[in-house]
Amino acid sequence: MNVASSELYVRQATVPSIGPDGLTVLRSATVAVAGVGGVGSTAAYYLARSGIGRLRLIDQDIVEPSNLQRIHSATRQDLFHPKAEILARTLSEFDPSTRIDAVVETITDSNIERLLEDVDLVLDGLDNFRTRYILNNFAVRSKTPYLFLSAVAEQAHSALLNPPNTPCLECIMPDVSDRFEESCETLGVSPIITGLAGAIGASTAIQFLQGAKTRLTDEMLTVDIAGSDFLYSKLSKKKGCAACSDLSNHERHSEPPVTLLCGEHTANALPPERMQVRLSSVSSGIPTEAILAKSDSVLVYRQGPRTISLFKTGRILIGGIDNEAEASRVANGIWRNLRESGLYSRIDI
Repeated sequence: MNVASSELYVRQATVPSIGPDGLTVLRSATVAVAGVGGVGSTAAYYLARSGIGRLRLIDQDIVEPSNLQRIHSATRQDLFHPKAEILARTLSEFDPSTRIDAVVETITDSNIERLLEDVDLVLDGLDNFRTRYILNNFAVRSKTPYLFLSAVAEQAHSALLNPPNTPCLECIMPDVSDRFEESCETLGVSPIITGLAGAIGASTAIQFLQGAKTRLTDEMLTVDIAGSDFLYSKLSKKKGCAACSDLSNHERHSEPPVTLLCGEHTANALPPERMQVRLSSVSSGIPTEAILAKSDSVLVYRQGPRTISLFKTGRILIGGIDNEAEASRVANGIWRNLRESGLYSRIDI
């Protein structure tokens, strides 16, 4: 049954603070969601249903069993498939006229300009500060609004950062290290708090894109559902902030080739060169019972006690590992086998 887009958003356009003109603004907006786990997938879901014209969903990961508790729109049938592709497919079914881009990549200093080109706002659905600082530096350089969101256990934080008009992330949270003991694997996470954080993020993004005043440009909101508390903390610029006080000293750092993902017992290994892997040929050499999932973008299989996610770009996720040196050994072994078997093509920049 064909349904006109105007019919889908008629109740949205009836809200006094939005109206037909506000809906027009939203239909022309582009929002990037960096990380589409519990928080990011919820935010993307509500942004799509609020009439945002284009969503760019960026995530490096696949759907694991423990993710199903909180990832919006993911089911058991989606296990071991890329989160960004699963969410993009689901959201596209609601309104085919909304442009949904699924980007299955690791955000780095070297690709962030390309990944976030021409976006009106970046919404943070990440779970680590290493990548958040990359987003923050991009936001400072490009003057792109950056909506910081986080959720762990039963607590969430949100703030809309838009330097130079506001502080940046490093002004308010400098030198934060990602630590296992503070991750959602150790502290847990409620699907209610990730859903609430994502909904608040979507609402804040919609207000900002329409030019409406939002309190989150001046204050950080902390939500604690254990005590049903909504607390606001004043945001202040940090004098001499390394990220936003002197752009001439902005340094870009190369991404380490192998990174342990905080609290996930998983390593992310970036390939030594740009490549295009022939996944169908690789899968033919793996026992059928060892293959967990395969698509045009990723092949997921068991290799002994580990789960290997081999992406067509040559990037590898190694599950069931806690040592970077061991992860590097495993990844180099896979790349070596691909090279010796002629199962990938090198892509020249």
